[in-house]
Amino acid sequence: MKVATAALVALVAAIVWGAFTFGAVYRWAYWPLTIAALTIALAGLSIRAPRGWRPLGLFPLAAALAVLVLAVSIQLIPLPADMLRTISPEAPAVIAQLDLISSMQPAADHPLSIAPERTLRGLVVIASLALLMLGATRLLSMTGVAGLARAIAMVGVALALTGIIQQSMFTGWIYGFWPQSGGSPYGPFINKNHFAGWMLMGLPVTLGLLCSGLTRGLRGVGNGWRDRALWLASPHASEVLLVGGAAAIMTLSLILTMSRSGMLSASCAVVAIAVLVVRRAATRARRLIAIAMLVAIPVLVIGRAGPGTIAARFTSADVNDLNGRLGPWQDAIRIARRYPLVGTGFNTYGQATLFYQSFNPSVHYAQAHNDYLQLAAEGGWLLSVPAAVCVGLLVIAIRRRFKEETSESTYWIRAGATTGIAAMAVQELVEFSLQMPGNAFLFVVLCAIALHRQPERRHVGAGFPGARVPA
Repeated sequence: MKVATAALVALVAAIVWGAFTFGAVYRWAYWPLTIAALTIALAGLSIRAPRGWRPLGLFPLAAALAVLVLAVSIQLIPLPADMLRTISPEAPAVIAQLDLISSMQPAADHPLSIAPERTLRGLVVIASLALLMLGATRLLSMTGVAGLARAIAMVGVALALTGIIQQSMFTGWIYGFWPQSGGSPYGPFINKNHFAGWMLMGLPVTLGLLCSGLTRGLRGVGNGWRDRALWLASPHASEVLLVGGAAAIMTLSLILTMSRSGMLSASCAVVAIAVLVVRRAATRARRLIAIAMLVAIPVLVIGRAGPGTIAARFTSADVNDLNGRLGPWQDAIRIARRYPLVGTGFNTYGQATLFYQSFNPSVHYAQAHNDYLQLAAEGGWLLSVPAAVCVGLLVIAIRRRFKEETSESTYWIRAGATTGIAAMAVQELVEFSLQMPGNAFLFVVLCAIALHRQPERRHVGAGFPGARVPA
């Protein structure tokens, strides 16, 4: 399975690229990431299935993703001026001001999107990520996820250390050569909230890997203190401590961002995993050990960062306007009401606010700081309905995988990925981290981990970290 191993290596390399190239927000970064997503997806879908392979049962989700991509494509179909005015009455006036040719030829055909070139760009990216979800799910169903989870943890540590070190010596230059005067950069990300968003996905996977290691390591260990002391000197214990240290470093980097949305979402993720440990642990000893490690990580990190500093960060928030977000949310709702059927066009919110922004006119808000509201504004019912169906089918498919699960180790990695998905869904209520292509790529990878089916045999060849660990 050399192709599968190469695809896994490429997948990890793409995760690294997306994280360390400023979240892949620039064209020179997100186009290579898009090509990588398409390449990995095609590799995963084209690998010959082993004998006895069972279909993954993802046809409903795949169909829903295809409908979503088709809906975005509909926004790019040129329509006669009269039809455009009927479907989207306010669009022609906005298009005339954005497009000089349209203003000179008011009767010319034009797509529903007010900025077709931006919608086309968004279409290519979202289509590549949709294919990646399906291709990576199939790939991981053949290879298992232990190696990938370890790789995500290692990338997370490297990214966390980059942020921690740079914060202490930041002089306005990311990496010492990339100037960044505005915003609130942290590590290689232009915005600290987006760095926190990456950690919200990487940290739960690492915690899931920690619980997986405890499950495997404590298997067969006696209940006596002597047995547990001997276990601490074993290779399994060393691996668990390394993963726990990785989780601690990632947690520290997240807290040092002082991102309120990141810290709150991370707290929800840790609590969710702790609840799963209480419900899932086979013995009282395993339950106590796992809970102790999960509690110790944030307690030690908070002690290092300073409880008073964290408390001051939350008390300084302006509750009346939700720390400056109420205005953008109201503008997004207003745009969604003006374009209820088809929206302004996928990836065009920044153009729409040039005309409809009413909050703080001294600053242009190119994002709604709530991706759900932004989707409603950009897509109307045309995109919102298929997107909601995709989410629903994703939840159903992940629940089915949990019911099929027979491996305790894989269960915890799947649980970590699912928790990371949920944590990101919470942060998206007040942020737009998934608009960073690097974050969106990792999010799709987490979906693939949550959706993959446990391999019945070890299909992967050597050469990838953890490839031969039973999944």
